[in-house]
Amino acid sequence: MHEVLTISVSQRANHLTTQFFNIQEGYLKLSKEEQVNDSKIFLNPVVDKFSKTVSYTPRALLWDARTGNGSLGTYQYAETKDYHFGNEDVFKDQTVVKTHPTIPKSEYQIALDTAIPLPTLTKENTKYWSDYSKLIYGASSFNTLKDWYHDIANPNQPDFQNLGERKFNKYSIGYDEFTENYMQEFFDGNLHTELEKCDTLQGLNLITDVENGWGGFSSALLMELKNELPKKTVFSWGFNEDDPFTDVLSIKRLTKKWLPIISNKLRSTMNIMEDSDLYFPLYAPTGLTNWETAGRTCKILDSVNATISQSNPEQRKMMDYITTAVTLGDSSRNMVTEMAIGKNDYSFCSRIVPFKNSRTNNEYQVFSNSVINREDQTPREDPKSAPRSKRSEMFTHRYFPSDTIPTEFSGDCEFSLKLTSSEKSRDIFKHWNEFVTRHFKNDNDREELKNQLSDYASAYESGWYDDEDSGDDDM
Repeated sequence: MHEVLTISVSQRANHLTTQFFNIQEGYLKLSKEEQVNDSKIFLNPVVDKFSKTVSYTPRALLWDARTGNGSLGTYQYAETKDYHFGNEDVFKDQTVVKTHPTIPKSEYQIALDTAIPLPTLTKENTKYWSDYSKLIYGASSFNTLKDWYHDIANPNQPDFQNLGERKFNKYSIGYDEFTENYMQEFFDGNLHTELEKCDTLQGLNLITDVENGWGGFSSALLMELKNELPKKTVFSWGFNEDDPFTDVLSIKRLTKKWLPIISNKLRSTMNIMEDSDLYFPLYAPTGLTNWETAGRTCKILDSVNATISQSNPEQRKMMDYITTAVTLGDSSRNMVTEMAIGKNDYSFCSRIVPFKNSRTNNEYQVFSNSVINREDQTPREDPKSAPRSKRSEMFTHRYFPSDTIPTEFSGDCEFSLKLTSSEKSRDIFKHWNEFVTRHFKNDNDREELKNQLSDYASAYESGWYDDEDSGDDDM
Protein backbone atom coordinates (compact mmCIF):
# COMPACT_ATOMS: atom_id res chain seq x y z
CA MET A 1 0.00 0.00 0.00
CA HIS A 2 1.29 3.48 -0.86
CA GLU A 3 -0.81 5.99 1.03
CA VAL A 4 -1.23 9.65 0.12
CA LEU A 5 -1.87 12.28 2.80
CA THR A 6 -3.78 15.46 1.94
CA ILE A 7 -2.98 18.74 3.70
CA SER A 8 -5.65 21.34 3.04
CA VAL A 9 -4.93 24.94 4.01
CA SER A 10 -7.73 27.57 3.83
CA GLN A 11 -11.52 27.60 3.60
CA ARG A 12 -11.47 27.39 -0.22
CA ALA A 13 -8.98 24.52 -0.14
CA ASN A 14 -11.16 22.66 2.36
CA HIS A 15 -14.12 22.93 -0.02
CA LEU A 16 -12.07 21.19 -2.73
CA THR A 17 -10.81 18.59 -0.25
CA THR A 18 -14.40 17.93 0.85
CA GLN A 19 -15.55 17.35 -2.72
CA PHE A 20 -12.63 15.01 -3.32
CA PHE A 21 -13.31 12.91 -0.22
CA ASN A 22 -17.03 12.84 -0.97
CA ILE A 23 -16.06 11.09 -4.20
CA GLN A 24 -13.91 8.68 -2.17
CA GLU A 25 -16.97 7.98 0.00
CA GLY A 26 -18.93 7.15 -3.15
CA TYR A 27 -16.38 4.52 -4.14
CA LEU A 28 -17.06 2.69 -0.87
CA LYS A 29 -20.67 2.12 -1.98
CA LEU A 30 -19.66 0.27 -5.14
CA SER A 31 -20.02 -3.49 -5.12
CA LYS A 32 -16.94 -5.69 -5.03
CA GLU A 33 -17.25 -6.32 -8.75
CA GLU A 34 -17.55 -2.58 -9.45
CA GLN A 35 -14.59 -1.45 -7.34
CA VAL A 36 -12.29 0.79 -9.35
CA ASN A 37 -9.86 2.04 -6.71
CA ASP A 38 -7.91 1.05 -3.62
CA SER A 39 -9.74 2.98 -0.91
CA LYS A 40 -6.88 2.62 1.58
CA ILE A 41 -4.67 5.00 -0.44
CA PHE A 42 -6.68 8.05 0.67
CA LEU A 43 -8.81 6.63 3.50
CA ASN A 44 -7.76 5.05 6.78
CA PRO A 45 -9.76 1.87 7.58
CA VAL A 46 -10.74 1.40 11.23
CA VAL A 47 -11.91 -2.12 12.11
CA ASP A 48 -14.47 -2.69 14.85
CA LYS A 49 -13.80 -6.26 15.99
CA PHE A 50 -17.00 -6.50 18.01
CA SER A 51 -19.42 -5.49 15.26
CA LYS A 52 -17.11 -6.83 12.56
CA THR A 53 -17.43 -3.64 10.51
CA VAL A 54 -14.98 -1.23 8.94
CA SER A 55 -15.28 2.55 8.97
CA TYR A 56 -13.11 4.94 6.99
CA THR A 57 -11.68 8.35 7.84
CA PRO A 58 -9.87 10.62 5.38
CA ARG A 59 -6.08 10.71 5.46
CA ALA A 60 -6.22 14.45 5.74
CA LEU A 61 -5.10 17.44 7.78
CA LEU A 62 -7.32 20.50 7.46
CA TRP A 63 -6.35 24.03 8.47
CA ASP A 64 -8.99 26.71 8.93
CA ALA A 65 -9.79 29.79 10.98
CA ARG A 66 -11.94 29.62 14.08
CA THR A 67 -15.59 28.90 13.22
CA GLY A 68 -14.42 27.99 9.70
CA ASN A 69 -15.55 24.41 10.30
CA GLY A 70 -19.14 25.65 10.56
CA SER A 71 -21.23 23.53 12.91
CA LEU A 72 -18.64 20.74 12.90
CA GLY A 73 -16.69 20.35 16.15
CA THR A 74 -13.34 18.62 16.51
CA TYR A 75 -14.85 15.83 18.60
CA GLN A 76 -18.40 16.05 17.29
CA TYR A 77 -18.76 12.36 16.51
CA ALA A 78 -16.54 11.00 19.25
CA GLU A 79 -17.22 13.19 22.29
CA THR A 80 -19.75 15.96 22.86
CA LYS A 81 -18.67 17.26 26.25
CA ASP A 82 -16.47 19.96 24.75
CA TYR A 83 -19.71 21.78 23.91
CA HIS A 84 -21.71 23.82 26.38
CA PHE A 85 -24.91 23.74 24.37
CA GLY A 86 -26.73 20.50 25.03
CA ASN A 87 -24.47 19.74 28.02
CA GLU A 88 -25.54 22.47 30.43
CA ASP A 89 -25.57 20.07 33.38
CA VAL A 90 -21.94 19.17 32.80
CA PHE A 91 -20.88 22.83 32.73
CA LYS A 92 -23.25 24.10 35.45
CA ASP A 93 -20.41 24.95 37.86
CA GLN A 94 -18.27 26.70 35.23
CA THR A 95 -18.36 30.13 33.65
CA VAL A 96 -19.15 30.00 29.94
CA VAL A 97 -17.95 32.85 27.70
CA LYS A 98 -19.81 32.97 24.40
CA THR A 99 -17.41 34.33 21.74
CA HIS A 100 -19.63 33.90 18.68
CA PRO A 101 -23.13 32.78 17.79
CA THR A 102 -23.84 29.08 17.55
CA ILE A 103 -23.64 27.84 13.95
CA PRO A 104 -26.60 25.54 13.25
CA LYS A 105 -26.10 22.21 11.54
CA SER A 106 -26.95 22.33 7.83
CA GLU A 107 -30.04 20.67 6.42
CA TYR A 108 -27.81 18.35 4.41
CA GLN A 109 -25.98 17.13 7.53
CA ILE A 110 -29.25 16.67 9.40
CA ALA A 111 -30.54 14.61 6.48
CA LEU A 112 -27.41 12.45 6.50
CA ASP A 113 -27.70 11.86 10.26
CA THR A 114 -31.39 10.98 10.14
CA ALA A 115 -31.41 9.06 6.83
CA ILE A 116 -34.08 11.27 5.27
CA PRO A 117 -34.02 12.47 1.62
CA LEU A 118 -31.13 14.85 0.98
CA PRO A 119 -31.95 18.47 0.17
CA THR A 120 -30.70 20.11 -3.01
CA LEU A 121 -27.44 21.96 -2.49
CA THR A 122 -27.26 25.61 -3.52
CA LYS A 123 -24.96 28.59 -3.07
CA GLU A 124 -27.01 29.59 -0.03
CA ASN A 125 -26.69 26.33 1.95
CA THR A 126 -23.01 25.57 1.20
CA LYS A 127 -21.32 28.50 2.94
CA TYR A 128 -19.08 26.13 4.92
CA TRP A 129 -17.33 23.04 3.57
CA SER A 130 -18.72 21.06 6.51
CA ASP A 131 -22.27 21.80 5.31
CA TYR A 132 -22.02 18.95 2.81
CA SER A 133 -19.10 16.80 3.99
CA LYS A 134 -20.04 13.10 3.96
CA LEU A 135 -17.14 11.35 5.70
CA ILE A 136 -16.35 11.61 9.40
CA TYR A 137 -12.88 13.01 10.03
CA GLY A 138 -10.68 11.89 12.88
CA ALA A 139 -10.00 14.42 15.65
CA SER A 140 -6.36 14.72 14.56
CA SER A 141 -7.46 16.01 11.14
CA PHE A 142 -8.54 19.40 12.49
CA ASN A 143 -6.15 22.32 12.92
CA THR A 144 -7.36 25.80 13.80
CA LEU A 145 -5.84 29.28 13.87
CA LYS A 146 -6.29 30.38 17.47
CA ASP A 147 -6.49 34.15 16.92
CA TRP A 148 -8.16 34.36 13.51
CA TYR A 149 -11.88 33.97 12.87
CA HIS A 150 -13.72 32.93 9.72
CA ASP A 151 -15.47 35.85 8.02
CA ILE A 152 -18.53 34.55 6.20
CA ALA A 153 -18.67 37.75 4.10
CA ASN A 154 -15.02 37.30 3.03
CA PRO A 155 -14.44 33.56 3.53
CA ASN A 156 -10.92 33.41 2.14
CA GLN A 157 -9.44 36.03 4.49
CA PRO A 158 -9.90 35.34 8.21
CA ASP A 159 -10.32 38.24 10.61
CA PHE A 160 -8.04 38.83 13.61
CA GLN A 161 -9.88 38.27 16.89
CA ASN A 162 -13.16 38.81 15.05
CA LEU A 163 -12.71 42.58 15.44
CA GLY A 164 -13.00 43.61 11.79
CA GLU A 165 -9.74 45.57 11.90
CA ARG A 166 -7.05 43.25 10.55
CA LYS A 167 -7.20 40.58 7.85
CA PHE A 168 -5.17 37.44 7.17
CA ASN A 169 -4.16 39.02 3.87
CA LYS A 170 -0.35 39.12 3.73
CA TYR A 171 2.25 36.49 2.93
CA SER A 172 4.37 37.60 5.91
CA ILE A 173 1.44 37.32 8.33
CA GLY A 174 0.77 33.71 7.32
CA TYR A 175 4.45 32.75 7.25
CA ASP A 176 5.11 34.14 10.72
CA GLU A 177 1.86 32.69 12.07
CA PHE A 178 2.93 29.15 11.25
CA THR A 179 6.61 29.40 12.20
CA GLU A 180 6.01 31.21 15.48
CA ASN A 181 2.82 29.57 16.73
CA TYR A 182 2.14 26.19 15.15
CA MET A 183 5.21 24.53 13.65
CA GLN A 184 6.35 22.46 16.61
CA GLU A 185 2.84 21.63 17.78
CA PHE A 186 1.68 20.56 14.32
CA PHE A 187 4.65 18.35 13.47
CA ASP A 188 4.84 16.69 16.88
CA GLY A 189 1.06 16.37 17.17
CA ASN A 190 -1.50 15.92 14.41
CA LEU A 191 0.93 15.34 11.54
CA HIS A 192 2.76 12.67 13.51
CA THR A 193 -0.58 11.03 14.40
CA GLU A 194 -1.65 10.86 10.75
CA LEU A 195 1.73 9.55 9.59
CA GLU A 196 1.52 6.73 12.11
CA LYS A 197 -1.66 5.54 10.38
CA CYS A 198 0.28 4.93 7.15
CA ASP A 199 2.25 1.79 6.34
CA THR A 200 4.21 3.15 3.37
CA LEU A 201 3.57 6.83 2.71
CA GLN A 202 3.95 7.62 -0.99
CA GLY A 203 3.52 11.36 -0.86
CA LEU A 204 1.28 14.31 -0.10
CA ASN A 205 -1.19 16.67 -1.71
CA LEU A 206 -1.00 20.25 -0.43
CA ILE A 207 -4.02 22.40 -1.39
CA THR A 208 -4.03 26.13 -0.60
CA ASP A 209 -4.68 29.73 -1.64
CA VAL A 210 -1.71 31.82 -2.79
CA GLU A 211 -3.07 35.39 -2.75
CA ASN A 212 -3.45 35.92 1.00
CA GLY A 213 -1.94 34.88 4.31
CA TRP A 214 -2.64 31.23 3.62
CA GLY A 215 0.05 31.31 0.91
CA GLY A 216 2.72 32.33 3.41
CA PHE A 217 1.35 29.85 5.95
CA SER A 218 1.57 27.02 3.40
CA SER A 219 5.05 28.05 2.28
CA ALA A 220 6.36 27.83 5.85
CA LEU A 221 4.56 24.53 6.44
CA LEU A 222 5.82 23.00 3.21
CA MET A 223 9.43 24.06 3.77
CA GLU A 224 9.45 22.31 7.13
CA LEU A 225 7.58 19.33 5.68
CA LYS A 226 10.28 18.75 3.07
CA ASN A 227 12.88 18.82 5.84
CA GLU A 228 10.85 16.28 7.79
CA LEU A 229 9.99 14.02 4.80
CA PRO A 230 12.64 14.78 2.16
CA LYS A 231 12.05 11.64 0.07
CA LYS A 232 8.26 11.89 -0.20
CA THR A 233 6.63 13.30 -3.34
CA VAL A 234 4.60 16.49 -2.94
CA PHE A 235 1.94 17.73 -5.37
CA SER A 236 0.88 21.30 -4.53
CA TRP A 237 -2.36 22.88 -5.72
CA GLY A 238 -2.68 26.67 -5.46
CA PHE A 239 -5.83 28.68 -6.13
CA ASN A 240 -5.38 31.91 -8.14
CA GLU A 241 -7.97 34.57 -8.93
CA ASP A 242 -7.83 37.02 -11.85
CA ASP A 243 -5.40 39.92 -11.51
CA PRO A 244 -4.07 42.70 -13.81
CA PHE A 245 -1.90 40.20 -15.71
CA THR A 246 -4.98 38.39 -16.99
CA ASP A 247 -6.27 41.47 -18.86
CA VAL A 248 -4.47 43.61 -21.46
CA LEU A 249 -6.07 46.89 -20.38
CA SER A 250 -5.42 46.21 -16.71
CA ILE A 251 -1.70 45.72 -17.38
CA LYS A 252 -1.51 49.16 -18.96
CA ARG A 253 -3.20 50.71 -15.92
CA LEU A 254 -1.31 48.67 -13.34
CA THR A 255 -0.71 50.65 -10.15
CA LYS A 256 0.73 50.10 -6.69
CA LYS A 257 -2.68 49.21 -5.29
CA TRP A 258 -2.08 45.69 -6.62
CA LEU A 259 1.24 45.46 -4.79
CA PRO A 260 -0.04 43.41 -1.78
CA ILE A 261 -1.88 40.80 -3.87
CA ILE A 262 0.84 40.36 -6.50
CA SER A 263 3.45 40.25 -3.74
CA ASN A 264 1.53 37.48 -1.97
CA LYS A 265 0.99 35.55 -5.17
CA LEU A 266 4.53 35.59 -6.52
CA ARG A 267 6.19 34.88 -3.16
CA SER A 268 3.79 32.02 -2.38
CA THR A 269 4.05 30.49 -5.84
CA MET A 270 7.84 30.50 -6.01
CA ASN A 271 8.35 29.15 -2.49
CA ILE A 272 5.71 26.46 -2.89
CA MET A 273 7.20 25.45 -6.26
CA GLU A 274 10.65 25.22 -4.71
CA ASP A 275 9.51 22.60 -2.20
CA SER A 276 7.09 20.71 -4.47
CA ASP A 277 7.65 18.04 -7.09
CA LEU A 278 4.72 19.32 -9.16
CA TYR A 279 2.79 22.57 -8.81
CA PHE A 280 -0.75 22.91 -10.20
CA PRO A 281 -1.76 26.61 -10.50
CA LEU A 282 -5.55 26.30 -10.29
CA TYR A 283 -7.82 29.06 -11.56
CA ALA A 284 -10.61 30.26 -9.26
CA PRO A 285 -13.19 31.97 -11.53
CA THR A 286 -14.52 35.32 -10.41
CA GLY A 287 -18.14 35.16 -9.33
CA LEU A 288 -18.19 31.52 -8.22
CA THR A 289 -18.58 30.56 -4.58
CA ASN A 290 -16.05 28.26 -2.92
CA TRP A 291 -18.53 25.38 -3.27
CA GLU A 292 -18.88 26.00 -7.01
CA THR A 293 -15.14 26.51 -7.54
CA ALA A 294 -14.42 23.25 -5.75
CA GLY A 295 -17.02 21.39 -7.81
CA ARG A 296 -15.54 22.76 -11.03
CA THR A 297 -11.93 22.02 -10.07
CA CYS A 298 -12.46 18.59 -8.54
CA LYS A 299 -12.25 16.96 -11.98
CA ILE A 300 -8.57 17.85 -12.11
CA LEU A 301 -7.65 16.84 -8.57
CA ASP A 302 -9.61 13.61 -8.80
CA SER A 303 -8.18 12.65 -12.21
CA VAL A 304 -4.57 12.90 -11.04
CA ASN A 305 -5.31 11.02 -7.82
CA ALA A 306 -7.50 8.39 -9.53
CA THR A 307 -4.44 7.49 -11.59
CA ILE A 308 -2.51 6.94 -8.36
CA SER A 309 -5.16 4.94 -6.49
CA GLN A 310 -6.94 2.87 -9.16
CA SER A 311 -7.34 -0.83 -8.46
CA ASN A 312 -5.87 -1.98 -11.79
CA PRO A 313 -2.19 -2.62 -10.90
CA GLU A 314 -1.08 -2.54 -14.53
CA GLN A 315 -2.46 0.95 -15.07
CA ARG A 316 -1.79 2.45 -11.64
CA LYS A 317 1.00 5.02 -11.60
CA MET A 318 3.06 6.33 -8.71
CA MET A 319 3.34 10.04 -7.98
CA ASP A 320 6.97 9.95 -9.13
CA TYR A 321 5.86 8.61 -12.52
CA ILE A 322 3.46 11.52 -13.05
CA THR A 323 6.16 13.96 -11.95
CA THR A 324 8.60 12.61 -14.51
CA ALA A 325 5.94 12.57 -17.24
CA VAL A 326 5.41 16.33 -16.79
CA THR A 327 8.94 17.52 -15.96
CA LEU A 328 10.92 14.95 -18.00
CA GLY A 329 13.37 14.96 -15.11
CA ASP A 330 13.93 18.74 -15.12
CA SER A 331 12.86 19.84 -11.62
CA SER A 332 13.13 23.52 -12.60
CA ARG A 333 10.04 23.07 -14.82
CA ASN A 334 7.65 21.69 -12.22
CA MET A 335 4.70 24.01 -12.92
CA VAL A 336 1.87 22.38 -14.87
CA THR A 337 1.26 25.00 -17.55
CA GLU A 338 -1.96 23.55 -18.92
CA MET A 339 -4.67 21.39 -17.35
CA ALA A 340 -7.16 20.97 -20.17
CA ILE A 341 -10.29 18.92 -20.66
CA GLY A 342 -11.50 19.57 -24.19
CA LYS A 343 -11.50 23.35 -24.66
CA ASN A 344 -11.57 24.10 -20.92
CA ASP A 345 -8.23 24.89 -19.34
CA TYR A 346 -8.29 24.89 -15.54
CA SER A 347 -4.80 26.35 -15.16
CA PHE A 348 -4.24 29.95 -14.13
CA CYS A 349 -1.38 30.11 -16.67
CA SER A 350 -3.86 30.06 -19.54
CA ARG A 351 -5.33 33.32 -18.21
CA ILE A 352 -2.05 35.24 -18.37
CA VAL A 353 -1.62 37.83 -21.13
CA PRO A 354 1.47 37.05 -23.25
CA PHE A 355 4.53 39.03 -22.22
CA LYS A 356 5.57 41.69 -24.73
CA ASN A 357 8.29 39.60 -26.41
CA SER A 358 6.60 36.20 -26.10
CA ARG A 359 5.73 33.81 -28.89
CA THR A 360 2.23 33.71 -30.25
CA ASN A 361 0.04 30.96 -28.78
CA ASN A 362 0.68 28.49 -31.58
CA GLU A 363 4.44 29.02 -31.36
CA TYR A 364 4.97 28.23 -27.67
CA GLN A 365 7.46 25.41 -27.27
CA VAL A 366 5.83 22.39 -25.61
CA PHE A 367 8.28 20.58 -23.36
CA SER A 368 5.99 17.71 -22.39
CA ASN A 369 2.46 16.47 -23.00
CA SER A 370 0.85 13.96 -20.68
CA VAL A 371 -2.69 12.63 -20.95
CA ILE A 372 -4.82 10.99 -18.28
CA ASN A 373 -7.43 9.04 -20.21
CA ARG A 374 -10.73 8.48 -18.39
CA GLU A 375 -12.66 7.48 -21.47
CA ASP A 376 -12.18 3.74 -21.06
CA GLN A 377 -10.49 1.36 -18.66
CA THR A 378 -8.41 -0.65 -21.10
CA PRO A 379 -5.39 0.75 -22.96
CA ARG A 380 -5.66 0.42 -26.72
CA GLU A 381 -2.13 -0.93 -26.81
CA ASP A 382 0.19 -2.79 -24.54
CA PRO A 383 2.09 0.05 -22.76
CA LYS A 384 5.34 -1.91 -22.99
CA SER A 385 5.14 -2.10 -26.78
CA ALA A 386 3.81 1.42 -27.36
CA PRO A 387 6.04 3.94 -29.13
CA ARG A 388 8.01 6.26 -26.87
CA SER A 389 5.82 9.26 -27.80
CA LYS A 390 2.76 7.52 -26.34
CA ARG A 391 4.24 6.52 -22.99
CA SER A 392 2.96 9.71 -21.40
CA GLU A 393 -0.62 8.55 -21.82
CA MET A 394 -2.06 7.15 -18.60
CA PHE A 395 -5.36 5.34 -18.15
CA THR A 396 -7.80 5.24 -15.28
CA HIS A 397 -11.49 4.67 -14.64
CA ARG A 398 -14.22 7.14 -15.56
CA TYR A 399 -15.17 10.05 -13.33
CA PHE A 400 -17.62 9.32 -10.49
CA PRO A 401 -18.74 12.78 -9.32
CA SER A 402 -20.41 13.05 -5.93
CA ASP A 403 -23.97 14.37 -5.70
CA THR A 404 -22.52 17.31 -3.76
CA ILE A 405 -20.90 18.70 -6.92
CA PRO A 406 -23.00 21.36 -8.71
CA THR A 407 -24.98 19.92 -11.61
CA GLU A 408 -23.27 22.11 -14.19
CA PHE A 409 -19.91 20.55 -13.28
CA SER A 410 -20.94 16.92 -12.74
CA GLY A 411 -21.62 15.91 -16.34
CA ASP A 412 -19.17 14.49 -18.88
CA CYS A 413 -17.79 11.60 -16.84
CA GLU A 414 -15.63 10.22 -19.64
CA PHE A 415 -12.87 12.54 -20.82
CA SER A 416 -9.13 13.01 -21.21
CA LEU A 417 -7.14 15.43 -19.07
CA LYS A 418 -4.10 16.95 -20.77
CA LEU A 419 -1.21 18.05 -18.55
CA THR A 420 1.26 20.21 -20.45
CA SER A 421 4.53 21.94 -19.66
CA SER A 422 5.27 24.73 -22.13
CA GLU A 423 6.86 28.14 -22.67
CA LYS A 424 3.57 29.76 -21.68
CA SER A 425 4.71 29.56 -18.04
CA ARG A 426 7.46 32.04 -18.92
CA ASP A 427 4.89 34.82 -19.31
CA ILE A 428 3.88 34.83 -15.67
CA PHE A 429 7.47 34.99 -14.39
CA LYS A 430 8.41 37.76 -16.83
CA HIS A 431 5.38 39.84 -15.81
CA TRP A 432 6.23 39.36 -12.14
CA ASN A 433 9.89 40.22 -12.72
CA GLU A 434 8.94 43.50 -14.36
CA PHE A 435 6.49 44.24 -11.55
CA VAL A 436 9.15 43.63 -8.88
CA THR A 437 11.59 45.86 -10.77
CA ARG A 438 9.12 48.73 -10.90
CA HIS A 439 7.37 48.54 -7.55
CA PHE A 440 9.50 46.66 -4.98
CA LYS A 441 11.74 49.64 -4.27
CA ASN A 442 12.22 49.13 -0.53
CA ASP A 443 11.90 45.36 -0.15
CA ASN A 444 14.96 43.71 1.38
CA ASP A 445 14.54 40.64 -0.81
CA ARG A 446 14.04 42.61 -4.04
CA GLU A 447 17.20 41.47 -5.81
CA GLU A 448 16.76 37.91 -4.64
CA LEU A 449 13.22 37.85 -6.02
CA LYS A 450 14.38 39.26 -9.35
CA ASN A 451 17.06 36.59 -9.63
CA GLN A 452 14.61 33.80 -8.74
CA LEU A 453 12.04 35.04 -11.23
CA SER A 454 14.68 35.31 -13.94
CA ASP A 455 15.78 31.74 -13.26
CA TYR A 456 12.20 30.44 -13.48
CA ALA A 457 11.59 32.39 -16.69
CA SER A 458 14.81 31.04 -18.21
CA ALA A 459 13.79 27.47 -17.37
CA TYR A 460 10.74 27.93 -19.60
CA GLU A 461 12.58 29.53 -22.52
CA SER A 462 13.50 27.73 -25.69
CA GLY A 463 15.55 29.39 -28.37
CA TRP A 464 16.35 33.08 -28.76
CA TYR A 465 14.24 36.04 -27.62
CA ASP A 466 14.40 39.68 -28.62
CA ASP A 467 14.93 40.96 -25.09
CA GLU A 468 12.93 44.17 -25.20
CA ASP A 469 12.49 44.30 -21.42
CA SER A 470 15.64 45.88 -20.09
CA GLY A 471 14.62 45.53 -16.46
CA ASP A 472 16.00 48.96 -15.67
CA ASP A 473 14.94 50.36 -12.34
CA ASP A 474 14.06 53.75 -13.81
CA MET A 475 11.07 52.42 -15.78
